[in-house]
Amino acid sequence: MEINLISESFWGNKKKISLWDRLFRRSKTVNKALSTPELISKNCRGLQLGNEKLKSFLFSTDMALIENNDSDAILAVYPFPPSPKIIKTLIDFAGKPIVCGVGGGTTKGKKSVEMAIYAEEAGAAGIIVNIPFENKDIKKIREKIAIPIVATVASSDYNFLKGKIDAGVNIFHVSGGAHTAKIVKEITAKFPDFPVMATGGKSLHNIEESINSGSRAIVLSPPSNKDLFKTIMNKYRRAF
Repeated sequence: MEINLISESFWGNKKKISLWDRLFRRSKTVNKALSTPELISKNCRGLQLGNEKLKSFLFSTDMALIENNDSDAILAVYPFPPSPKIIKTLIDFAGKPIVCGVGGGTTKGKKSVEMAIYAEEAGAAGIIVNIPFENKDIKKIREKIAIPIVATVASSDYNFLKGKIDAGVNIFHVSGGAHTAKIVKEITAKFPDFPVMATGGKSLHNIEESINSGSRAIVLSPPSNKDLFKTIMNKYRRAF
């Protein structure tokens, strides 16, 4: 189904499929209802997780949105304690790499270690911890799992970042609001070879800024089901 989103949303931009791909590719390229912007696949360097190079992450645990989006991977984070049932369901369902949230300001210590171990055993491509998560707990997780640890950060302070790297973090996820691109640029200047991904913001300009600043992958927040239904229902009301 074609969903025409509000004009200022980058989700409304459909990817162009070349004539060659349409005619000759055995595995046909399919335009999903929520297509990620082409500038990500064209301009991002990509993050290596396992055997895959990932450039776009959908920030969602909604199965309908995951099914109808063509991002490379899923960032499964939610404002509740991590759930084994949710972790296993998303990994089995998505058909693409999942990075699972296992802790932050509320969930920490032994519980986070247990969830990280479970996520790895269930097939997660990586785990992610939020800004308040303590380095001592990152070290405990690092001792128990082999998959990458991602840490969300909103600062470019050298000692803060170095502490996380020393604790075992493999990737920084920058979520700094309007300052995201600036923080990415400062981190990549201080740690030139360290992988960084960034929240994409609300516009193509925000995404482009983060990529140009050194982000190797972009995290995209999809429109809500409420907003999608509002667009569809407005169309139906006008038609009928």
